[in-house]
Amino acid sequence: MIPRIKTFIREKVPFALPAVASIRHRASKGKIRRLLEQRREIFVELGAGEKGGRGDWITIDMTKKCDIYWDLRRGIPFPDASIHKLYSSHFFEHLSFEEIQSFLDDCMRVLAPGGQFSICVPNARLFIEAYSKGDSADAAALCGFTPAYNHTTRIDCVNYMAYMGGAHKYMFDEENLLFILRSKGLRNVRLRPFDPGLDLREREFESIYAEAEK
Repeated sequence: MIPRIKTFIREKVPFALPAVASIRHRASKGKIRRLLEQRREIFVELGAGEKGGRGDWITIDMTKKCDIYWDLRRGIPFPDASIHKLYSSHFFEHLSFEEIQSFLDDCMRVLAPGGQFSICVPNARLFIEAYSKGDSADAAALCGFTPAYNHTTRIDCVNYMAYMGGAHKYMFDEENLLFILRSKGLRNVRLRPFDPGLDLREREFESIYAEAEK
């Protein structure tokens, strides 16, 4: 749907866009039923953005390029114990602490016994250390998304990570990421190295990687 048509619909028939989303959600439920019938193991990337799945991976987000169009605020649209691998990259920082707790509960619900959970989030410690050291060179290197960086004083290195122009709700470091995962009942929680088969190379410099099992 081209932008002009979207604008016209939003202005003239504002109820139509939610109706389109509802149709896409119903179609996605049908895709999920077929996947469960066809595959012995299900691997899902949550909050994948504008990305289709590669290999055995299925992507979920509210975008046309994802394999499954779904609003994850409604929960993960899979039955209990039906997913064998869950992966998320730079998604959890967009949730509040309370939302993270609820969402991880749903991750535990859909993971099969022994299922693998893998996560990547930005490392807030790097930005706080750059502020503490007053290192403007570090700030310039770290804060690459220019619309979210205000260029006032060095505190904006922290503002950048904490708020990301209003998009971020929570900050992580290595210690609290592992603590949160353990507190939800995941086992063998540990940091992991960058995985070129899963993770984005361009985000490696700022990211924490962890994995665990149900």
